[in-house]
Amino acid sequence: MNIAIFTGEISGDLAGGALAREIRKREPEVALWGMGSDSLKEAGVEVLWESTSWGAIGIVEAIRKVPYLLWNVSQNVKRELRERRPDVVVLIDFGAFNVRVAKYAKKLGLKVCYYIPPGSWRRDGMKGAGLAQCTDVVAVPFPWAEDRFRSIGVNAIYVGHPLVERVHASMTRQEFADHFGMDASRPIIGLLPGSRTQEVTHLIPTMLDAARGILREIPEAQFVMSVAPSVSQEMIAGLLHQNTELKDRIADIWHEFTLEAETKVLRPVAQRLTGQKSLTMVTPEGVLVPADQMLQDQKAKEQAHLHQKQPLPPLVLAKGVTYDIMAHCNLLLACSGTATLEATIFETPMIILYRGSKLLAIEYHLRSIKKRVPRIGLPNILSEKTIVPELIQNDANPDTITALAVPLINDMAIRHEMKDALHAVKLHLGTVGASAKTAEIVMELMKQ
Repeated sequence: MNIAIFTGEISGDLAGGALAREIRKREPEVALWGMGSDSLKEAGVEVLWESTSWGAIGIVEAIRKVPYLLWNVSQNVKRELRERRPDVVVLIDFGAFNVRVAKYAKKLGLKVCYYIPPGSWRRDGMKGAGLAQCTDVVAVPFPWAEDRFRSIGVNAIYVGHPLVERVHASMTRQEFADHFGMDASRPIIGLLPGSRTQEVTHLIPTMLDAARGILREIPEAQFVMSVAPSVSQEMIAGLLHQNTELKDRIADIWHEFTLEAETKVLRPVAQRLTGQKSLTMVTPEGVLVPADQMLQDQKAKEQAHLHQKQPLPPLVLAKGVTYDIMAHCNLLLACSGTATLEATIFETPMIILYRGSKLLAIEYHLRSIKKRVPRIGLPNILSEKTIVPELIQNDANPDTITALAVPLINDMAIRHEMKDALHAVKLHLGTVGASAKTAEIVMELMKQ
């Protein structure tokens, strides 16, 4: 027996890994193979194609990836499906590619289960009707999706959202603050620039400028940035500061704590980084980058160079603790995507940002996306109203972000209003069990 699992970006890979583990519980000897990344591999899936770098924002960037996907990967996938003939093909999200796989698998007479199909969030319309011909069953994450898909001829079953079972904090706020040398009693603002290179490149400078603006209005503010596993420290260091010496020091420290990741040793590094004795600490998960005013005793030439720039706000870089960032920050500046739905589970106030290249900005304008797609943030889409500010392209500028952020941090009435609205959205995601329910569906398909 063998089952093929095809995922696309990181969120799909995580859902696929959880599903693979549930399948293994029910059928320990089954061979699992397919397309994905680390989560699938950790669950014992033979990953033939690494997919998490294939995500794209907009048509212009997607076009660059199409030839490789269609002429290389797609042909190899078809060959493996023909030769291995899996008992069930499980497709997770990533509709632009996976719908094609579903159609080909059906031509081969294979059983197909689509988990989290494209357009699951839609409340009405005919989008997805083609799945009736290329799937046996569709496992959907939202309760209304089952009724909508069934109304257009798709065999849909509501299973809940897999985010609910994996999104949780590992520390208390006090532990989180202590871990990174912050003050739990002061506001903490989380920066979530995304995982794609194009997102990170265009959002981090904007987020840093917004952080400077927030710091001017709220001097006690602290900042922590979530660094995705796919983002290199070289990229982050380059975007944080153009000063070569500081970049090199960050790189050295990052390398050192990475080597000591298994020991979980805390080591003071402020003297090497800044030339001053302070309580700045580095851990296997992050490094505290201090404000420029802490660089007072560096060489005069370097000082003159630094003063030409705006101060870099006190900032923690953190890998591997994204959910703790979401849980314990007072406010999040978040790249549009799955992260906004994950943050919704913690009911943390946020501002959703979406920026890309100049080509993407032109595409956004020419296609009049703002008029055709009134909301891009998942919390807003699911609530069918704008409960979280969305700033897209040129609107995602430091001044506007700061103007929205300050009251969301200081005004308790505004905070509670957003938290209540996020709680209502959270209820749509269901309870723990989406992976187990979907695994049962896959097992049932195997028996047929």
